[in-house]
Amino acid sequence: MTDQWIAMRDGTKVYGTSYTPETEPIGRVHIIHGLAEHSGRYKRFAQYLQSQGYVVTLHDQRGHGKTAIENGHVYGYIGESATFDQLVDDAFEVNQCYQLQYPELPVVLLGHSMGSFVARRYIQLYSQTISQVILSGTGSNSEFTAHAAIALAAYREDKFPKEQPDVFLNNLVFGNYSKQFPDEGEFAWLSRDVESVADYEEDEACGFVPTAQLFRVLLEGMNSMEVPEFLLNIPNELPILLFSGTDDLVGDRAKGVWKVAKQFDKAKQQQVTVQLYEGGRHEMLQETNYKQVYMTIVEWMKRHELTR
Repeated sequence: MTDQWIAMRDGTKVYGTSYTPETEPIGRVHIIHGLAEHSGRYKRFAQYLQSQGYVVTLHDQRGHGKTAIENGHVYGYIGESATFDQLVDDAFEVNQCYQLQYPELPVVLLGHSMGSFVARRYIQLYSQTISQVILSGTGSNSEFTAHAAIALAAYREDKFPKEQPDVFLNNLVFGNYSKQFPDEGEFAWLSRDVESVADYEEDEACGFVPTAQLFRVLLEGMNSMEVPEFLLNIPNELPILLFSGTDDLVGDRAKGVWKVAKQFDKAKQQQVTVQLYEGGRHEMLQETNYKQVYMTIVEWMKRHELTR
């Protein structure tokens, strides 16, 4: 594993990590982590992909992991005047940095949860830089609900200190999730694997309460990425894989995943695959059947021609 700091156009330093196989690599997978976690949680998956011949690159998003610490921010605050597209641009700049290091390799973009939202916007803006996209634990909100939530988040952002965690909004967004598994703990909705959930709970860089700003930015991004005309910017032939558990609450127990797939279908995407795992929860890469999930992802990537 090799880590490095990558400077963004606005001077923000983003933490990046790479894994390189011992054999001649067949491609590169770039992973974008989810909300209230960091890239280090994907080490096991990255090492598996590495063993299958892939270079794997990752980064800690603004307000998360080592990127937050390096830039003097609390977890969950992403900096002055931040926007959702800035998170997308970060992913693009990091990806381009690694592309200079591995110029001949086709790139697969994999985003989980919030990272999947970033990836969905990324392929509307920068699809020419990747060959495939994989969306883990993605979902969809109604436009009306999203607008109301954005207004509430913006109000609270103005009312409270900018770096103050917003417990009220956090409970509003995630409070119902833990209630679905009342006997298993606050974060049981993430996975059936109790050890994985325990590791998450013990990791100080995970499970934090985001600021109102981050909630607003995320909700704005979820709205913008579902605009029909933006979806038409995605090349029709781009291979897209959506995978989720049938008990993933972010994906509304698969209903939200199918809604996203239908959006792609309406935009005339020709290579969309939906893979659902019965009983799986939000983090299929951390689930009890993670080995099956890993193998399915690699098989899907290899079934599609990797070209730049």
